[in-house]
Amino acid sequence: MTQNPTIPNPITVTILPAQPPDYHPIAALEAQTFYHEPFTIVAFGPLRGTPKVVSVRGEGLAKQPTDKEGNRKKGEWNLVTKAVDENGIIVGAAAWGFVTSGEGQEVGEVEVEGRKEVGEEVTGGDWPEGANVKFCEEFFGKGDRLMAESCKGKDYAKLSVLVVSPSYQRRGIGAKILEHGLKEVDKLGLQCVLGASKEGLGLYTKFGFEKYETIPIKLWEYEGGEGFGSDEQVIMNRPARKV
Repeated sequence: MTQNPTIPNPITVTILPAQPPDYHPIAALEAQTFYHEPFTIVAFGPLRGTPKVVSVRGEGLAKQPTDKEGNRKKGEWNLVTKAVDENGIIVGAAAWGFVTSGEGQEVGEVEVEGRKEVGEEVTGGDWPEGANVKFCEEFFGKGDRLMAESCKGKDYAKLSVLVVSPSYQRRGIGAKILEHGLKEVDKLGLQCVLGASKEGLGLYTKFGFEKYETIPIKLWEYEGGEGFGSDEQVIMNRPARKV
């Protein structure tokens, strides 16, 4: 039987916790995968994908949640997982955050990529060099506020990144990475939140995520977005499940 040339060959991947040497390659994979997307161009500017920015991003993936004094937060942790092929090459990854302190997040006070937000004001922290600060603070700030709102003050997990190498897409790798992470989420009895692109809606809906609110994005209104159209992100919440 002749194989359909439009369907990529299946591939065997193993999902594993990322180790310190993996963070830089994962950051590089993320930069490569999203480099040409209009959203990424507007948000992170002409320096996106440069060695310095990728290096800083890799360092960020390795970090764990800390308080103002630099102490590890109790009941909160980050987890990065990698998908490797038969040759041990990283072909995909995910970044998860877990909050199990029993306090959840109050609406109006959330962490936005290392910055503390109170209401509409963002204080402290820095975006990557060359990033469009106005765009990032408005967009990511609103997204995280809506995610916190959807959690209603209860503990949760958050999927911050799900990436698959362009040459390995359409082979079910993203679904395998997502399923692997959600098993841990369900084991902990947590709800899960994320911000989905239009392309990812089908996958996330399949795994039980529900639409909470859509954020329209007029890219042309921001510096660097001249000539681009509109985009959107859908804030989604997957209710906690008992296992």
